[in-house]
This record gives sequence, structure tokens and C-alpha cells, in this order.
Amino acid sequence: MTMNVRRSLGHRFNGAAPEYNIALVGALGVGKSALTVKYITKRFIMEYDPDLEGKYTKHEDWDNVELVVHLMDTCDKEDSDPLRYLKWADAFVIVYSITSRPSFETAREYVENISHYLKRHARDCPVALVGNKIDLERYRQVSKAEGTALSVELDCLFYETTAAEEYDHVARIFTRLITDVHADKYGVPLQPLFIAEDRPTPRDPLHVRQRPKSPKGTSSDKKDEKNPQKKNFSKLFKIFN
Repeated sequence: MTMNVRRSLGHRFNGAAPEYNIALVGALGVGKSALTVKYITKRFIMEYDPDLEGKYTKHEDWDNVELVVHLMDTCDKEDSDPLRYLKWADAFVIVYSITSRPSFETAREYVENISHYLKRHARDCPVALVGNKIDLERYRQVSKAEGTALSVELDCLFYETTAAEEYDHVARIFTRLITDVHADKYGVPLQPLFIAEDRPTPRDPLHVRQRPKSPKGTSSDKKDEKNPQKKNFSKLFKIFN
């Protein structure tokens, strides 16, 4: 980060650290909690209570500038109000499991509805579609090409990753979102923070930043990865009706 950017940051925040709100959404069991914990602690934990929702905070040292990152690990249910994260978040991570096609279809619906909300409220937030659990390649049901195609169709970032392996694979997703949010929210560019060799790889593509488009229409009811009965996601997004 250049000296003039540091001075701009200091002047803008009067000594307070800039803050970023990132919401993780997706079907149950896709690994939202595992990705959250991996980013915050660099640890991988296999089992979580799928019915728990929580907010977590991480303090980042970004080239000698302190940043505060707030994460919301969401759990949507039939009576949930999506406004709790739609209003709160500066960026969205929409997660599906490459081992679950129903979770991929649910992710499509999340992207469409979030895009619709942003358009209606004249907001512009980074959205990342994330295919998780690439360590379980032998059980893959959703191809990388399908994830890439959906991200192009809906005009958002795309990554494939796993919380079970290298920390860098997960960290670069949040690093990219923080960089994008900062430019929009504070009007001061952040020097890119390279975790390792931050280049596109066959397992973790780094796409040029895109913005979410208006939704192409709502999807039909989808199945949850852990709960095979049909779940009416239109109820979760009743604000769009």
C-alpha cells in the first residue's frame, strides 16, 4: 500500500479501523461454517450444528493497516427473514457443495434473489459463487464448467475450494471480496494482498471481478442437501413477491 493511501485511510477513519460485513448463504450442509472457521482460525472442523447461525469477527493486518471483517454464517429456515443479511452485508458468499446437485440449484436461487434485491434497492455489492468440498472430487455431482457457466450467466465471481485443505484457497475468496468492498464503500483502493501465488489454477480460479445482474427469474422449489424433503425457498424470499 502506498503512503498516500495510508494517509487517506487515516484521515477517512480518524484512527478507527474500516469494517466489512460478509454474509455466507446456501443450503444446509454445504460447508458455510467450515469455510467461516477456516478463514477466522485457519483450522478445519468437520462437524457443526446445521441449525445454528452466528456472527464472527476477524481483525486483519493489511500491509500495516488494521481491517475488521465481520462474517455472518447464516441458517435459513421456513420462517427466516432474509432481510437480516440482505440489509447487513456488504458482500455475499453463496456456497454449494460440488457433491450435491440440489445445493447447486439452491445456490442459483440465492444468487437470483440477492441480485434482485440489490437491483431494487440500487445497491452494488460483490457476490461470489463458491463450489465447496473439492477434496471430495470422487463424489462430484456438479462440474466446474457448470459452476463457471452459472457465474457468467448471473455475472458474479466464481471459485471452487475446500475448507479441508490449504488455508490460502479459502482466504483468497475473502481477500478478493474485501478489496472490492473497500473500493466501493470507502472510495480508497487497497493494495492487493497476495496470499501466495494469487493466480488462476485448475482448482481455484481467480476471475476478473464481475457484478451481479438482475435475476433471470425465480427457480422452482429445491431440495436441501441434508434434508431431502422439498423446501419452499420462495417463502424465505417473500420480500420479492
